[in-house]
Amino acid sequence: MTARRCETANLELGGGLEVLVSAALGALDPGQELDVVSEARSAALELPAWARITGHEVVDERQERTSDGVRYVVRLRRGSIKRVLGESVSAGHTIPVLPGGGFPTDEARRVAEGPPAEAVRTDGLIPLGAHPEQGSARYDWPLTRRDELWSDKLASLTDRAARSQWNATTDIPWDAGRTLKPDVERAVSQVMTYIAQNEYAAYYVPARYLAVVHPAYVEVLMWLASHVHDEARHVEVFTKRALLGGYRAHALASTELSLHTLLQEQDFTAAALLLNVLGEGTFLDLLNFIAVHAPDAATATAARLAHQDERRHVQFGISHIRRRLGLDPDERNALAAAVERRAARLASLDGLNPVVTESLVVMTARSAQPADIGEAGDAVRKLMSRMHVNRIRRLEASGFDTRSARHLSELHTPNLM
Repeated sequence: MTARRCETANLELGGGLEVLVSAALGALDPGQELDVVSEARSAALELPAWARITGHEVVDERQERTSDGVRYVVRLRRGSIKRVLGESVSAGHTIPVLPGGGFPTDEARRVAEGPPAEAVRTDGLIPLGAHPEQGSARYDWPLTRRDELWSDKLASLTDRAARSQWNATTDIPWDAGRTLKPDVERAVSQVMTYIAQNEYAAYYVPARYLAVVHPAYVEVLMWLASHVHDEARHVEVFTKRALLGGYRAHALASTELSLHTLLQEQDFTAAALLLNVLGEGTFLDLLNFIAVHAPDAATATAARLAHQDERRHVQFGISHIRRRLGLDPDERNALAAAVERRAARLASLDGLNPVVTESLVVMTARSAQPADIGEAGDAVRKLMSRMHVNRIRRLEASGFDTRSARHLSELHTPNLM
């Protein structure tokens, strides 16, 4: 039998010899032979004992004379013992296509394997495409079904999130926010505090699922992580803007009540409806309004950058719910019930808190002139009407009929999130 050769120079056991020999043996099938060639006599003497301990057979030991002296050859026969107690890993797997030198997330999924309809509940932290070794730790993942989590836009949304990151410390023209009149600055501070308070809930909802989604659905984990990162940055930027002028605003009890009910929802899809489609969808209109009417560039930039993040979150919610309803139309009743339960818990709220409404008007007016206040008040009222119209549109895009969409929009919390 022809043996392959493994040149080890003067490596010693404990100094790298076993690494090189193990790698060479690992490339062979059981029964194939390997000539280990060493310049170190001590290594040649120790190698047979190492081979027997690791499950390989010593076939022959000899010396080769060269012009430089003597080299020692130990022939080993590859044993049947496995170093890893899992499936054998063969060559010839699909090679990813790298468009423009990039590696899209959906390409990683394509060359590995499709997401399982239901993952093994006890599986461990297994990277996409990897073979699990037997005897690994057993887990108990609560969320193991693809259709409870998946969206057809997951990979593209995650890649977009990575490309769209911005810095709340350096990407906002902060100095531009220091020139406002006191009454306008106080109004801006209150609006920014209100938004930051809501963004805390938008942070905690996706963060809750990071620890319970099965790792087989790595795109879901990547998406949730990007969502959490976005919201942490939103909390940061709106808190900084609220503090910029030296004023302190109120964290409102009505907002707290609304957000508390949002955090109580445990179902992934229902939470996506309440947060991503209804709450963040409504906030898209609010952030766009602020970007247009803000009295300074710092406020406008913060709103604009947050808006581009929230658009991704809303797109995920719509895509996920549309897919879920397409697979199970009866899920509409369960999702509608989630909105109705939340509305019942918030029956004591009657419209957006007047502190927020008044602050939006003053911020938009930029002055205390009656004409400016009147015009700004009209703009805010139109904003509330536009939010309702756009909520209906997003609910229809998610798979609800117009009548149901109108009903659910009307039930949405007056707090907006």
